[in-house]
Amino acid sequence: MSFDKPAKNAKFIEAESFKFPLWSDTKRELALYYGAAKSSSQLFASRVTVVVDPEGKWRLFYSSSAIGFDMYNHPQVILDDLTALIGCAP
Repeated sequence: MSFDKPAKNAKFIEAESFKFPLWSDTKRELALYYGAAKSSSQLFASRVTVVVDPEGKWRLFYSSSAIGFDMYNHPQVILDDLTALIGCAP
């Protein structure tokens, strides 16, 4: 998710060859809800990860300060935590 407008995100997606959408949250509504912003005037979103189950319930939350946002190990941390949470490997 980004605070940038959809057109700017589209260019970024193309430049980086993303295989997934990049949502625009120009009003910071989702960022405020998910804890990636503390105010609607925040210039940049904080890096957070929220894992939501199919019913919309928050299952896991990682703040950037809690994990140091190690982008190389973060996916494995999530998979390990999900395995512990649901009791089986994904």
